[in-house]
Amino acid sequence: MVKNRQTNRKVNPGNSAIFNRGWAIVLVLTALIHQVVYAQKASLPFKPGEFARYNAYYNWHFIWVNGGEVDFTCDSVGYHNHPAYHIKAVGRTFKAYDLLFQVRGTFEAYAALHPFRPLYFRRVVNHGKSHSEHRYRMDYSKKKIYCYIDPSDRKPFRDTLLLKDNTFDLLSTAYNFRTFDFNTLKVGQKVPYRMLIDNEIPDLYFHYWGKENITTRSGRTFRCHKVSVYLLKGDFFNEGEYMKVWFTDDANHVPVQVETEILVGSVKAQLLEVRSLKYPLSSEIRR
Repeated sequence: MVKNRQTNRKVNPGNSAIFNRGWAIVLVLTALIHQVVYAQKASLPFKPGEFARYNAYYNWHFIWVNGGEVDFTCDSVGYHNHPAYHIKAVGRTFKAYDLLFQVRGTFEAYAALHPFRPLYFRRVVNHGKSHSEHRYRMDYSKKKIYCYIDPSDRKPFRDTLLLKDNTFDLLSTAYNFRTFDFNTLKVGQKVPYRMLIDNEIPDLYFHYWGKENITTRSGRTFRCHKVSVYLLKGDFFNEGEYMKVWFTDDANHVPVQVETEILVGSVKAQLLEVRSLKYPLSSEIRR
């Protein structure tokens, strides 16, 4: 393993910086839905051409601010002469807020079809004067992950990690988790997952909490499955099950809402529109 990894992190002081970074977390929230190591459906619940858009909100002192949006796309492509999915998430603040906390973020992944597993992942986030880029390439023949990290607060570096079984990056796990049949879970059941994030592969878990109806700010209501996700302590989060995710109670398992507490306030992503689903959106109660 390369030894030039640096671990010191800088946290910018001041409420404006926290507000800025808090919204940037929303880019991760809609992708932070993770790989389960239990039985999955025989076929994938999404297809090429699927599109979903989410509104991004930040709550500070009881005020919810709709600061931007995140778009998800899924297409079929060739990757090194093999069929693959190209999955992309692009987030941005609205122009009205750019002077206060401009954020631009891109998450991009290529994943093999059969079995569905990540091949390459790239994450680029710009907020204010801060810029970071992460690139990961998976080599299953050698069981290695080749990493390139370019953070804003220290020099770029390369690393090589052991590719553990059932390891998914932030974005491909968002789609992979949708393959799981939530109806096989009992209320309160604890489910392990494994995720590649920030050059580490921690073993984490979530709890399943049954079904619940969710009404978005646009007035749409869905029957959903609810889970709470365990997070590690970091610059933004306290350690614990502070993230909640609601998936549609139909064959698509589209995330409808993702929310979590952070060190100051909370952040939320809500489904605004979705197109080209593989199955009917039968979980929608009211539109």
